Amino acid sequence: MNGVWAQLKAFPEAEGFAAYVTGGRGGDVYIVTNLNDSGVGSLQWAVSQSGPRIVVFEVSGIITGDLHIPHGDLTIAGQTAPGAGITLVGHMYTTYNSDTGNIIIRHMRIRPPDPDGNWPSSQHDAIQFSTANNIMLDHIDASHGADETIDFWGGAAHITIQYSHLSFPIYDTVNGWTHNKGVINHRPCLDGGSCQPGDRTGGYISIIKNVFTHSRNRTPALSVGPAEVINNLTYNGREGFVHHNISEGEFNIMGNQYIAGPSISLSPFWFDPENPAPPVLTAYWLQDNLVEDPGTYVGTVQNPWDDSQFSNAYTFACCGINSNQFNQSAAFDFSSESGYGNVQILDESTLEGRLLPVIGAYPHDIVARQSISELQQRNGSWRNYRPPNLMDGLTPTVPPIDSDDDGMPDDWENQQGLNPMDGNDHNTIMPSGYTAIEAYINGLASRLGDDLIFTDDFE
Repeated sequence: MNGVWAQLKAFPEAEGFAAYVTGGRGGDVYIVTNLNDSGVGSLQWAVSQSGPRIVVFEVSGIITGDLHIPHGDLTIAGQTAPGAGITLVGHMYTTYNSDTGNIIIRHMRIRPPDPDGNWPSSQHDAIQFSTANNIMLDHIDASHGADETIDFWGGAAHITIQYSHLSFPIYDTVNGWTHNKGVINHRPCLDGGSCQPGDRTGGYISIIKNVFTHSRNRTPALSVGPAEVINNLTYNGREGFVHHNISEGEFNIMGNQYIAGPSISLSPFWFDPENPAPPVLTAYWLQDNLVEDPGTYVGTVQNPWDDSQFSNAYTFACCGINSNQFNQSAAFDFSSESGYGNVQILDESTLEGRLLPVIGAYPHDIVARQSISELQQRNGSWRNYRPPNLMDGLTPTVPPIDSDDDGMPDDWENQQGLNPMDGNDHNTIMPSGYTAIEAYINGLASRLGDDLIFTDDFE
């Protein structure tokens, strides 16, 4: 990442451990001009270019096929797709065992088809960035994973998932696709004993202000700290926070909401390291986590060991975890960690009203609308929900005129004092410090909903 921009956020609303990822800043602009799965003008063509690059769209609608991201220094600005946004009916993935990094992806829908010979259920993730680093996923709508919805298992680190909507992981008992999970992150070298220099670290991961619906658990599963799980809303799952792997590190779990649903009984937290033997080198800060489980527990949990009503209602720890690991007096301060952006915390009682209108990719498609409706009505179930028309309610529109094909409309360039006939001014530094193309795409994203989150006071 270019040192000149080291203290400039990925975009103004970026938070967490990937807040300062630069993506394609300072590079070329590639315009997606068709919805093909390959070839010149396709999204696959654009992301496959070398060097720093920012990808914008002059089309909107459905792209059918997988999207392989072969190398990093990339920004995908889905918010530029005119009218209907972009839905990928396929998997988005980086090369396993390759450190593909420095990526920003915003306002994309990822909805892969059912498992098949190429993507069996054991490897079927909507987004598979297992060994990637420095990744910002913002306003993503991801669904229909038969393993995880988003996979960062292979030691991926310095990650933020924020303002995203993870819904309808596949649950199909006829085909045996019942591993309907959310997000996972792990440091695999722990599984073989001590880790060596150069091993992928895992951790440094922020799960912030997301909505999970109908996931059995792993909302999220994080085995390595430093990690933070802040202001997420989870509906119709079993375990919310889990480890599900050999574990170590520090974890902040703050201001989340866990809502019971009809498919299974709720257990908001399950501290379950798979370490061979104690001591388990983990520590936790829990604060203001709201549980809505009528008939069992309704209220806000701080330290679960000190809440007799909560500990009587749920089994929440095993495998060497003890109360001393929860005894620190305040949240862990991760502010000294490289690239960390302080998280502004919302009041947990306001999450449903504040997040549902704005999470995920804009505009909300039929899958997102159904997920939100079922959460609001406290109904629905685990299933393989595939509406016949993913374009239902979406209308592509004509892109604005961009005479010099630099990704910025003529009208906007004129307003900013740029030259709409100069195809090289997209990297002009604007008063905000961002390049001109970034200022344009950041402004689009803010108008799509982020302003609704950030204009109110925080807790």
